[in-house]
Amino acid sequence: MLERVVFLAERCRACRRCEMACIAAHHGIDIKEATKRRSEFISRVRVVKGEGFKTTVRCHECRNAPCCQICPTGALHQLENGQVVMHEELCLACEMCADACPYGAIQMDTSSLPVVKMEDNPDDAELLEPRKVAVRCDMCRDLREQTGKWMTPCMEACPVQAIGILQENGETRFPEKPARKPVAAAPKPAPAAPAAEPLQPVPTPIPAPVPTSEAAPEPEPVKAL
Repeated sequence: MLERVVFLAERCRACRRCEMACIAAHHGIDIKEATKRRSEFISRVRVVKGEGFKTTVRCHECRNAPCCQICPTGALHQLENGQVVMHEELCLACEMCADACPYGAIQMDTSSLPVVKMEDNPDDAELLEPRKVAVRCDMCRDLREQTGKWMTPCMEACPVQAIGILQENGETRFPEKPARKPVAAAPKPAPAAPAAEPLQPVPTPIPAPVPTSEAAPEPEPVKAL
């Protein structure tokens, strides 16, 4: 059994980080640079979002793969175990394989192969253009063999672990969800001191009125008889 990509649509957020990771891995750049140049390079895995569904477009390595049968140069051929192998140096960019693919999984991308120098072919104007070759998802088998990783770059980049691998032994394996770092509890604020009561104004005592003594009336003079 060949290993296969497993995709859980219910987890996918259509963030397209898998696409950026694919571009970065195949062109030797980081994801930030891949995001800037996404119009220049092609991702070999594509997220398709429709009304009420999400899925990915990728190579299924069909039995008796039509792309391998139609390739005129043998750039695409299928091994006995069903694995499809691509030899970019033999690709003519005729796009016949892309037309034959029932899943639309083959596209034309800028090749990393060296461009022939103009002085070697001065009359060939096409050599001024970047070379294009047919590309498809190959499970990053060569890259994983070099790095010793079981995960593909798109699996590592997926923030919700929506992409996994159905391994040759029949077991399905998904990346583990990263453990959350414990968040230290915020210190409780010290209780606020009770607000001081506002000082009441002390009334100024009003002095009692001092009683004034009235002068006694003078006695009337006695009249003589």
